[in-house]
Amino acid sequence: MQSRIILGITIIFTASLLSVSFVSAQSSSQIPPWIKTAVTFWANDQISDQEFIDVIQYFVENEIITVPQNYDVVINLQSLQSELNEKIRDSRVLANNIHVQNYIVESNDLFDTLDNAETVISQLDDLWKDSNPDEQNSVAYNLIHNEVGDIIRQFIQDDLDSESKFKYAEIIITNAYGANVAQSAKTTDFRQSDEKWWQEAREHGIFLSEGGFDESAGVYSFDVAIKVLDKEGRFAGVLKAVINVESVTSGT
Repeated sequence: MQSRIILGITIIFTASLLSVSFVSAQSSSQIPPWIKTAVTFWANDQISDQEFIDVIQYFVENEIITVPQNYDVVINLQSLQSELNEKIRDSRVLANNIHVQNYIVESNDLFDTLDNAETVISQLDDLWKDSNPDEQNSVAYNLIHNEVGDIIRQFIQDDLDSESKFKYAEIIITNAYGANVAQSAKTTDFRQSDEKWWQEAREHGIFLSEGGFDESAGVYSFDVAIKVLDKEGRFAGVLKAVINVESVTSGT
């Protein structure tokens, strides 16, 4: 079921990147609701594969979805689906790394001792906006250049050196309070507990975005958020991986 849902999300995302036209007057930046509805029904097994194929064929034949010349939608979708599955598995491996988990637990232990953790997080969030990630001992610098930050960047570099078509653009890790613990580069905010991806991952174990432009990473991306558990199986934090999927429309 998860594989089908992932493919459904990739179809929605591809529709958002490709040229989408409308039978009725709507903003060209939106995805037609009937595309989302059809994909949702199919992903949840409410319509058969053949019924879904018929719907997609109708979209193409009636130019509701138009694709660039020589663009193979099926091949690109299959490639994206396969790699996203691999990225989810790899992200889980990183989340279960013993050094990563120990670092998150240490952060949680520190925040547990605070009289008002939320106030401290709010203060750090305010400092974060003007924090220079290249200035030693700044808030941003310390969260990027630490033990786990180094692990994250090596993880990303290994992926860049691989034959993977869709590369990691950014990875961030938070503690159980939603505060950043480590990251590959400076994020837009320090506090993540107010973000949908963080809340969904904490509640359901995993969050998969429909895709879109990531301001922090500066690329069109697909986001995977993984719930991190400690050795006792308690909620420890969330790992979010931003995956650059811009090549889905170019075939490169």
